[in-house]
Amino acid sequence: MALLRDAKPLMGTVFSIAAPDGVDGGRFERAWQEACDLLWRIEQIYSPFIPDSPVSRIRDGRFGPGDLDEQADLSAAEAEDFREVLGLCAQLRRESDGAFDAWAVGDPPNFDPSGAVKGWAAERASALLVERGVTAHLLNAGGDVRLRTDGVATWSVGVEDPHRPENILARLEIAEGAVASSGTRQRGTHIWDPRRRRPAEGIAQVTIVGPDLALADGYATAALALGGRARRFLADLGEGGPYQGCIVDDAQGVWWTEGFEQYAPALRGLLRPSAGHGGDFQGTFGTSGG
Repeated sequence: MALLRDAKPLMGTVFSIAAPDGVDGGRFERAWQEACDLLWRIEQIYSPFIPDSPVSRIRDGRFGPGDLDEQADLSAAEAEDFREVLGLCAQLRRESDGAFDAWAVGDPPNFDPSGAVKGWAAERASALLVERGVTAHLLNAGGDVRLRTDGVATWSVGVEDPHRPENILARLEIAEGAVASSGTRQRGTHIWDPRRRRPAEGIAQVTIVGPDLALADGYATAALALGGRARRFLADLGEGGPYQGCIVDDAQGVWWTEGFEQYAPALRGLLRPSAGHGGDFQGTFGTSGG
């Protein structure tokens, strides 16, 4: 099936969209522009690289999280959204035992919610697209994707090998949900271990599949920072839960949770399981088995 596509630079990365061409082209363009406007506004609020953004003002002590309602550049709804993001960051810190900590990013440590905000923003943009009639789409947020379908077809997502990026090692068949990865191939040791105060090491890439991109992205970041403890973290996460993961280590060893196989049945029985993704997902759309 042919796809409508577009891409725009936003939030320090590239957001792109693909949608089945059954949707009206004008509706697609209007909905996509509205989603991009939303993402632009989110960037103005949460970017630590914009000197006068609310996040930058928190970082340099001009105000605290308890003063959100007093900020003239935040609407009441945006202040409430900010509290939601703070709650998301607190949840990720708690569930990862501090491996994800938005309050201890970098050296010296400071507040930077970017590791949670990108996925959260993509979820908001995806929900807006659905509201505007683009119900089936793949929204790619700098390599992490939110997938929605019409209830009949599925997305086939090609996954790269971080050690041999020219190879597609597996295809994930997903009707609805999110796929997020953290890895060192694209941006080097960009993941900071807040507990040991140094870059994460030992793992080349972590891929998480689940219902929500904000949590999937945060879990992938935390697992990469955990290094040798990542398997236990993902095993606990995947046991009876909706989030499943796959790890590729620096020595090219691969491990995945049992539930990950439901998205990539070709993994079963492989001596060298395929996994991982550090760059852009390659998505196609069609009926299951087609």
